[in-house]
Amino acid sequence: MALSVNTNVSSLNAQRNLSRSSEGLATSMERLASGMRINSAKDDAAGLQISNRLTSQVNGLAVAQRNANDGISMAQTAEGAMNESTSILQRMRELALQSANGSNSAEDRDALQEEVVALQTELTRIADTTTFGGVKLLDGSFGTKQFQVGSNANQTIDVTLDGTSSNDLGANEIKGAGTVFGTLTATDLDTELGTGTGGDITFSGYKGSYTHTYANTQSAADVATAINAQNIGITAEAVLEVQIGDLSVTDDGTLNIGDKSYDLADYAGNTERLSADLAKDGFEVDYDADAGTIDLKATGVKGAEITGATAATATATLDGGAVAADVSKTSELRLSSTQSFTVGDDGTADTGELLAATSSTLNTVNSIDISTSQDSAQEAIDVIDSAIAQIDTQRASLGAVQNRFGHTISNLANISENVSASRSRIQDTDFATETAHMTKNQILQQAGTSILSQANQLPQAALSLIG
Repeated sequence: MALSVNTNVSSLNAQRNLSRSSEGLATSMERLASGMRINSAKDDAAGLQISNRLTSQVNGLAVAQRNANDGISMAQTAEGAMNESTSILQRMRELALQSANGSNSAEDRDALQEEVVALQTELTRIADTTTFGGVKLLDGSFGTKQFQVGSNANQTIDVTLDGTSSNDLGANEIKGAGTVFGTLTATDLDTELGTGTGGDITFSGYKGSYTHTYANTQSAADVATAINAQNIGITAEAVLEVQIGDLSVTDDGTLNIGDKSYDLADYAGNTERLSADLAKDGFEVDYDADAGTIDLKATGVKGAEITGATAATATATLDGGAVAADVSKTSELRLSSTQSFTVGDDGTADTGELLAATSSTLNTVNSIDISTSQDSAQEAIDVIDSAIAQIDTQRASLGAVQNRFGHTISNLANISENVSASRSRIQDTDFATETAHMTKNQILQQAGTSILSQANQLPQAALSLIG
């Protein structure tokens, strides 16, 4: 190797290696100080992009978990209010049942209605004032809202809330009345509810539709049974109204109305006591003390019967004694649903049809008036039952969505854990490895400094040659 003064190759080599070890030491110290393997794009350009994407996902998952928890809290708030609304409706139902009893006077029903009005007002107040974060939940304005439960766009859960005020709850109803086929016989006050000469009629509910073809031999009860078997979201009920005028007790026999039975022999001719028992059981009764007769009206029964009797077309008798001089019957098919529905026919005019093509109307809880008659109280019970069913349906939906949010949160936490681990492997400093690198670079730096010092002394050897 030539001895040169102008170019000290050994020094240059020592400088280069010292610079490299110094850079390595600086990088190791930066990584150990920050705890991150990638502090700039020069450390790992591809790794930086991947770690940034993973960071976005982790941050998004954290927000999504908070959003899902907000969804649970909102659902719990709404359900709590609905629970109280259900309690109010249950109390209203008790009042309606009490008003439907024949022992109540008009004043009694007025007093019951006063509480119903107060409960109607409170039901609406709860719906109007239940809020979450300033958003009204139950006044009907909420509709369907999306909750962002993922780290990317359109990863949402929909929550729907309908109004629960007294004007929003009730029974969507269609009622059709028809003529009962047949005449009164001695043993049967016709349980058949006639539907007419026949035809097709389509019932369209929120769960599906059903087309029924009927003949004049079918009863409204048959139609109701067929509808209920379809599970289309419509509940059908066939009811019979029986009105018997000038009913007196003269001989043995049995009077059966709906599920109530009266052995006339037990009354021993005491028509007044029979009148009191009929009223006690909820039937509308007008007792004429002078004539010793009863005007009886039974609504909503599934049939009536007088046994042990003979009858003409207008007069029923017991063992030859007249018990009724005026008997009338009307039938009705009642359709109800928690949501709106329609009835459509085949476009032909069929004699005696119970229903025409029409859409349901909402009989609301706010319209309930149990003070007018027993019939109004009976109708109120149906409306309240439908309202309770509506709230139950919403509460079931909220319960399901709460469980869904809960499972979503668990899944988000699991994803976040695994993504964070992946990001850590790419981005975070491995202290064991980096400490070893730092130690190595420290030793190399010290060695390089020492060698550079010695290399810088090499040109001085040329002086000995000159001197």
